[in-house]
Amino acid sequence: MLGRLFGASRYVWNWALARRSQAYQTDKIKLNWVSLSREFTALKAAPGTAWLGELPREPFSQVLRDQERAFGNFFAGRARYPRFRRRGSRVRVRFTLDQRREQVARGVDAERWAYVQLPGLGRVKLRRTEALEGRLRSVTLSRDGAGRYFAAITADGVELTEPPAARTHAVGIDVGLRTLVVMHDGEQARAIPAPKALSGKLARLRRYQRHQSRQWAAQMRAQGLDPAKPVPKGVRLGMSRRRLRTRARIARLHAGVADLRGDALQRASTGVVREAEVIALESLRVKALARSMGRRGFRRSVADASLGALRRQILYKGAWAGRQVVAVDPFYPSSKTCSNCAAVNTALKLEKHWVCLTCGAQHDRDVNAAKNLRAEGLRMLADLSPATAERAGSDAREVACAAEAAERATVHPLQRRPTMNREPAQRSAQAARPARTETRQALSQTARRRVRAGL
Repeated sequence: MLGRLFGASRYVWNWALARRSQAYQTDKIKLNWVSLSREFTALKAAPGTAWLGELPREPFSQVLRDQERAFGNFFAGRARYPRFRRRGSRVRVRFTLDQRREQVARGVDAERWAYVQLPGLGRVKLRRTEALEGRLRSVTLSRDGAGRYFAAITADGVELTEPPAARTHAVGIDVGLRTLVVMHDGEQARAIPAPKALSGKLARLRRYQRHQSRQWAAQMRAQGLDPAKPVPKGVRLGMSRRRLRTRARIARLHAGVADLRGDALQRASTGVVREAEVIALESLRVKALARSMGRRGFRRSVADASLGALRRQILYKGAWAGRQVVAVDPFYPSSKTCSNCAAVNTALKLEKHWVCLTCGAQHDRDVNAAKNLRAEGLRMLADLSPATAERAGSDAREVACAAEAAERATVHPLQRRPTMNREPAQRSAQAARPARTETRQALSQTARRRVRAGL
């Protein structure tokens, strides 16, 4: 029944998306989920799609609501145009829970299992990973590529726990491929190694993929097709038991890699957020970083590190814990700037250790970048002028002054000087900044008139 529900929900999503696109292209009509729900009632009564009526309707109504939200995000500029769902992708169905009756047996204390009563499925057994507190609103059942089933239950009215107190005032975060995170709090540095989840299983993954490629070519020859050419459109290859086993092995390997990587990222981001009240990290352009080197191995390492996911987790966990997260401009030379005298070493390439030619200080590349990011983040919060090479030895004074000013600062943590690569949250914060007073507007208009008059 779950397999039928997953396939039917994908069918309903694609049908609704095709109807929306066709109605707008032909008649310039924007269909909403209410009108599509009426059409779906007629669709279930049609002879060719009567099988939809044998399944519970609630997941299909949730599919139409999800697509309505997806189009709302598209028109608001937060996402791209919704796409069709292909066969074999991750699938999910959602049931809303009736508040008039108890559908979930939550389990108590150390009991391992919970149970949920769903229409069309009956009593479903769930393994509890945490206490089911609050008012339960919905349950989402999903299946990943490895064939594992998951249930996510949403709830409201849950008491929030107070975040732990920060250990220090501010840290700078430098991320990388070999070392995932290097933190510096102004006194000492701490490193978190990269998980490298893919490299440990890459040899076995290559072996299984070569095996799958040979099976694919044999099946194409059996159906009279040329293995050197792509499969013609509309032709589906047969699936043997051996191909199914090979595909399941590959899926399990990818699922293990994703689990290792996700666990490492969650631990690293939680540790960073618990460390300090102010977190300064570089706003890296991960896609541009992967394209900067032509080697396939480097691009694979960038994807395996998941630096964008780490930054996203630090941002939302920092908001939960009430931390100030400062995104430093990606063009800020954090690695090339000496943290002692602020001189920029333009000749620095990819050296791990280097010596400043101005003051003679010896630097570790990652630790030096973390120091500079911390100083730059505090400067951005305090709205101070950037440190220059002429202010030799001013780093300690800069950090101390910035720390004192940051405590008095009332600006939003993401407000900073305009740059070409401003984040959406920073643009919204800049737009929400209060306008200048009438006196300042009058003074600025007077100044402009004087400039035009040549005074």
